[in-house]
Amino acid sequence: MIRRMAVIVPAADEEEHIGGCLSAIRAAAADLYRGAGIPVRVILVLDRCLDRTAAIARRSAGVELVTVSARNVGAARRAGAGRALAGPGPASELWLASTDADSQVPVRWLTGMLAEARAGVQLVLGTVVPGPGLCPAHRRDWAVRHQLRDGHPHVHGANLGIRGDAYLALGGWPALPTGEDAELARRARASGHLRIARTAAIPVVTSTRQTARAPHGFSSYLRELSPVCGR
Repeated sequence: MIRRMAVIVPAADEEEHIGGCLSAIRAAAADLYRGAGIPVRVILVLDRCLDRTAAIARRSAGVELVTVSARNVGAARRAGAGRALAGPGPASELWLASTDADSQVPVRWLTGMLAEARAGVQLVLGTVVPGPGLCPAHRRDWAVRHQLRDGHPHVHGANLGIRGDAYLALGGWPALPTGEDAELARRARASGHLRIARTAAIPVVTSTRQTARAPHGFSSYLRELSPVCGR
């Protein structure tokens, strides 16, 4: 039974987005606590941040800051998960939720993950939707390539949750500069015994910036869409 949750957020110079990200997480944590009484830790991993990300985060009550110098999203997620798992209680009672600093989770995000966990799911793979800023041609291309339905084929570190003991059994987040989410999901599938839910019920809104933090990440994907805009 899940008794504790931790939200892990890697950040690399995210002063523009971190305020909205943390505000959305607070709302989701409050919704979970009202409904289930489960406490939520928010762990922000500052990965060689040189801007005001840390200063903004310190104004957000209850956010735990972890500092690394990897410039590696997999290593940052791993550090955050390690902090969460170092707390009291068995790993099987801890749910690790992952999102990104340029994203905003829905208010029912953690409540939805808890419902899946209570149904016996050990890994939740959610969907993302682009926020404002995409031109009509890019948004059409994005919609054609994405399946926003249960059973979807996508993997996004911005919307992923895993039970603590399953996370440990899989070896944790790989220290990859990109694709760490896909690799963790691949290991889960290869295990042959973990229950995986691919849900479209709790989509996370992510920024449409095209300046990458992780090579070949979501921003790189957006740049590969149709170059014709304004139509």
